[in-house]
Amino acid sequence: MVGASVRAAAFSALRAGYDVVTADLFADADLRAHCDATRIEAGYPEALADWLAATECDGWLFTGALENHHELINAMAKLRPLVGCSAGAIRATRNPLLLQPVIQAAGLAFPETIEAGDKLPLDRSWLCKTYRSANGSGVWLLDGVEARERATEAGAYFQRFVGGTSAAAVYLCSRQGSTLLGITHQLVGDAVAGAKPWHYAGSVGPLRISDAVAAQLAKLGELLSERFKLTGIVGVDLVIERDKAWIIEINPRYSASAEVVERVIGVNVVDAHVKACANEPIELPASVRPGRSGGKGEEAATRTHGKLILYAKRDALVDEEFHAWAMSHSSLDPEACRLADIPALGELISAGHPILTAFAAAPATKYDSELKRLVQQVNARLYGEE
Repeated sequence: MVGASVRAAAFSALRAGYDVVTADLFADADLRAHCDATRIEAGYPEALADWLAATECDGWLFTGALENHHELINAMAKLRPLVGCSAGAIRATRNPLLLQPVIQAAGLAFPETIEAGDKLPLDRSWLCKTYRSANGSGVWLLDGVEARERATEAGAYFQRFVGGTSAAAVYLCSRQGSTLLGITHQLVGDAVAGAKPWHYAGSVGPLRISDAVAAQLAKLGELLSERFKLTGIVGVDLVIERDKAWIIEINPRYSASAEVVERVIGVNVVDAHVKACANEPIELPASVRPGRSGGKGEEAATRTHGKLILYAKRDALVDEEFHAWAMSHSSLDPEACRLADIPALGELISAGHPILTAFAAAPATKYDSELKRLVQQVNARLYGEE
C-alpha cells in the first residue's frame, strides 16, 4: 500500500487477513506496530516506484493523493500488479474540464468550471483549484488580485462556489455495476480540529439524504461503473444543497471517508475492493443502499461514527508520556480504537501539521460531547492544557 497516508487502508486490510507492507509520508507508530512501514522522506511521490520495485508483493493499491500522478501510476503498474483502476480510467475522472460535460450530460449537477479566470469577479463567488490538489490543499477563494495572481502562477482552474453540506459518497464498483456503500458529512476547515480553510479534517456518518439525492447518486454510480469503467472503492466529494447533489470531485481509490463508512456498515472495505478488482463475488448487507446505515442492525442505525484529524496549533514535541498514552488508545479493532495515525516518539510536529486522528461512536445526541472530551484529553496531554 502506498500513498500520502495509508494507515486507515492498511488497518482494514490487516483486519481482513492480508499481509501488508506500506510506504507513505509518515510511517506512523501505530502502523509500524502492526506491519512493515517505510517512511518516504525524500522524493515523494516518485520514490514510491523505487520502493515498489524493491518490494515483493502480490499486488499494490494506493490511497490519496496518488491519483493526481497518472504517469507514475502507469509506471508502477508495470512493476507490480495494480489492484485498482487503470491509469487511463483515473485520468478520465480527474480532469474537471473533461468531467464537467459528462456529468452534466447525464442530468447531474457539476459546478461551472473554467480554465481562464481573468474576467471573473473578485467577490468570493469562485474558487481557485490546482490540478493536483488533495484533502483541500491547493484550494482558495478568488477574493482579490493576489488570489488571481496566485492562481496564474499555480496554473489553477476556476470553479464556481456552491454552498451546502460538504459530503462524501463511497461506492464499490465492479463489472456487475456499482453499490453506494455509504455517505458521510465531510468536515472541512474545522475550527475544533485546527484545520486550515478548505483542508479536510474528518468525516461523520451516516449522513441521511433525501430520495431525490439518492436517485442522483444512483445515476452517478451507473456512470462510474459503466461510463468510466472504474473498479473497486471510489470516493466522490459532494456538496448537497437541499435536494440537489453537486458532484465536486471523483477519487478512484480508497478514500478518507471509507474508514468511517466501514465502521457504519460493518463491511471490510479493502477486502471488498480487492474482490471487486478480481471480479470475485462480494457479500454485502441487504441494508446497504443510499441513505441507510446498513450492516449492523437497528441499534447501529441510531449511532453516529466519525473521525477528526487534529492539527497542531503550535509546535509540539511527542514526549514519552504522550506517546505511550496515545498508543494505549490505538487498536486494530474499530470498536476499541480511539486514536490513530500516532506520530513517532520524539517527533516534533510543526504548527498546522496533523497530529493524529481521534474517533468517536455514540448515539447521535451524544456524539459531539464524546468527541469533544477526547479532543480535550489530547490537548491536555500534548500541550499541558487543562
